[in-house]
Amino acid sequence: MSDRRVFVDYIARTEGDGAIDIIIGPNGEIKKARWEVWEPPRFFESFMIGRKYDEIPEIVQRICGICPHAHHLAAVRAVEAAMGVKVSLQTKMLRELLHYGDWMQSHTLHVYCLAVPDYLGYESVLAMAGSEELLPVVKQALALKRLANDMSVVIQGNEIQNRTSVVGGFTSVPSAVDLKKLQERLKKAKDFALASVRLAAKVAAQDPYPELVRKCEYVALRDEGKYAINEGRLVSTEGLDVPDWEYPEWLLEKHVPGCNCLHAVVKGRDSFFVGPLARVNNNFERLSKDAQEIAREVGFSAPSFNPFHSIIARTLEIVNAIDTSIALIDELGEPKYEKPKYEIKAGEGYAITEAARGICCHGGKIDKDGVCQAWDIVAPTSRNVYNLEKDFEYFVPKLLNLSDEELTLKCEMMIRNYDPCQSCATHSIKVNLRREG
Repeated sequence: MSDRRVFVDYIARTEGDGAIDIIIGPNGEIKKARWEVWEPPRFFESFMIGRKYDEIPEIVQRICGICPHAHHLAAVRAVEAAMGVKVSLQTKMLRELLHYGDWMQSHTLHVYCLAVPDYLGYESVLAMAGSEELLPVVKQALALKRLANDMSVVIQGNEIQNRTSVVGGFTSVPSAVDLKKLQERLKKAKDFALASVRLAAKVAAQDPYPELVRKCEYVALRDEGKYAINEGRLVSTEGLDVPDWEYPEWLLEKHVPGCNCLHAVVKGRDSFFVGPLARVNNNFERLSKDAQEIAREVGFSAPSFNPFHSIIARTLEIVNAIDTSIALIDELGEPKYEKPKYEIKAGEGYAITEAARGICCHGGKIDKDGVCQAWDIVAPTSRNVYNLEKDFEYFVPKLLNLSDEELTLKCEMMIRNYDPCQSCATHSIKVNLRREG
């Protein structure tokens, strides 16, 4: 018997360039399981050196067009930590509202355009839209994504890179009238968000292998007062519980051959998982009341160690984002302009936000003139690369009864569970699977 090889050189419906290469021995043993990301480094960390403190958040938001606010807000908080800047409650609430819009548009894009076509047997969301039954669903999904983008426009003046969020606060604030209009649209979107949870649970249960479970460490932020998005302690399902600014001491990275993404481990342990399922596993009781209720309705319970439940976690977070955003708008009332105030001083600071894909880490050193001397940037996908390879090593031997085509699709679906972005740390068009002999 010869080795069996799964080689996917371009992964459909992900962002960036990379490949998966799996070689299975004649007795079902995994000889190789590598996610080979060749997307070239863009050297953003080096770009920061010599830049002024206020340029850092402005530049790093251009790392990703899908989760710009995660990078921006992590960098803002890191600069503020370095210089000892304190911000108002209003600023924190506006930042949270801004970031929830980011989550909603990213999660909606992933669920309906990237993941659901796999489960329903369609090549793409365009093929789904060709179905008379599914066209209304696709239209509602696009409307929800439009709403999320409009939240960004109202709060900071642009759909993607922000115009008004800065170190210390905002250069302008939205009006109560515009926020209330958003709130009414959010209320109308709630039923579709709940239906999305039911759809996610249904398609996940229909999958031929719904009980693929590998218990690994799930890492996320936790805020004692609410569902964490912009700040909190760094926690895990295996007992990690440290301040977020200590992440360089606990989340360690190393270079490996054939991959331009680093491999990450928890200090003294192994690979770990970040993203929506990690957040839900660590913070289920902090989800909104309706998000918890719909989770129980569809039979989802946390913690779940089935990576295919990531699609359910994403839809639960859409419900939570809508509920929390509605409440934030009520609490904000009529925002008042507050001029950002602080002193430029030397310091070192690190911070984490929760991008839609998982923890987004920034930090470094600022000198007395406000000039960056060193900067660290770690995107969520970088955290997940090594854990995905562990998933392949564990799951693929259980799927050897599948045809080459089915096994290839299953491997692609495993990758899409993580919603990877190799441009932040894989663009995909075609799949090749061949046997070695």
